[in-house]
Amino acid sequence: MRATARLTAIAVLVVAALTGCVRLTADTRVNDDDTFTQVAIIATTPQARTQLTSMTDVDLGDLKALVTSSDGYLQLTRDHPDQVTVEDYADGDLTGVKITATNLPLAEFASSFAQVTAQFPFAGEASLTHTGDTYVVSIPAGELADGLKQAGISAGQLELLGGSIDVALTFSFPGLVESATVGTVDGKTVTLGLADLASGKDITIVAGAAQQMNWQPWLMWGGIGLALLVIVGGATALIVQDVRRHRASALPRPDATAGSAPSGPGVIITTEDAPEATDDDESA
Repeated sequence: MRATARLTAIAVLVVAALTGCVRLTADTRVNDDDTFTQVAIIATTPQARTQLTSMTDVDLGDLKALVTSSDGYLQLTRDHPDQVTVEDYADGDLTGVKITATNLPLAEFASSFAQVTAQFPFAGEASLTHTGDTYVVSIPAGELADGLKQAGISAGQLELLGGSIDVALTFSFPGLVESATVGTVDGKTVTLGLADLASGKDITIVAGAAQQMNWQPWLMWGGIGLALLVIVGGATALIVQDVRRHRASALPRPDATAGSAPSGPGVIITTEDAPEATDDDESA
């Protein structure tokens, strides 16, 4: 009975997310010194909060008090004072909390991630490890897929409604992302949306642990620049050829072997210009 109630609550949560009544975002930046910084926002509208509270045993009326009184948060602040903060968050009708964890060791990732998903079970308990020369993020499938079935929402519908869903988990790494079972990869970053979290499959992300240069944008813009140079250079050559063709005279060039003295009708030939007489002319 308890499991059924929980799935019903998840179903209500998903519907609320689809209608823009819930915002759940977490931006995690992994540093090359085996630490991470995470900024998470959890917010709902008053209507969604009331509905969700009625479906669960937890009072979501004061998210800040709920987060700061949790065992995980209290343990983090004891072990890492001044590195974890919780602030009030407001954006229009959405109100909630902004949780910031700064330069925590990788071992604390599970606790930090749990603060984001404790009341909104979009995923299972996650981990972040340094394995060889890579960082590996593992997020077991949560109860979200079952909750979607409970709500009668398919993965295809989530894809179509992706623009109106404000649920996103973003991971950034020192090196390039080598693989991700789901999500959108952009160089060193992977973004997981609600449809990815609702796939019902375990999520694994592998990325380089050392600093790497993402050459893809440079190569893309370099290719565009080269193409523009070719186009502009070709157009300039055609224009120059066209101008030369129009400037060229259509009259025949004077015969260089005919001598330099002017001749022809209407031209007065002086004695200086007259050709010297030859023996054939005198005999005539």
